Amino acid sequence: MMTTTLETERPDIKGLKQLYFILWTMGENFPPHKSFCNIELKRHENYMQKAFCEGRLLMAASFENGSGFITLVEAESEYEIYKFVRSNPEVVDKNIQARVKPCKPVFWKSFN
Repeated sequence: MMTTTLETERPDIKGLKQLYFILWTMGENFPPHKSFCNIELKRHENYMQKAFCEGRLLMAASFENGSGFITLVEAESEYEIYKFVRSNPEVVDKNIQARVKPCKPVFWKSFN
């Protein structure tokens, strides 16, 4: 008789990460008459750069009209992604806000 150990029963194997789509838009303290094209959000940029270097941030893109931007981020759980969003210094100061949606890849381009 053959037995199989499920991956979830092995402590040395972590679960697959979840992929999250985040829509970042202007928060209640965003300066009036400004857009993401003409305001400096250096703390947010540094936060995203760090996430990219750590391998959590997979992609970021801004809207051409300056109304916001999107990111694709990997996280272990919903708790972790909301912690990531709430820890963004520009979110803390209510300069930007975020909407989070879990998603899964359907088509994925490999750059290897």
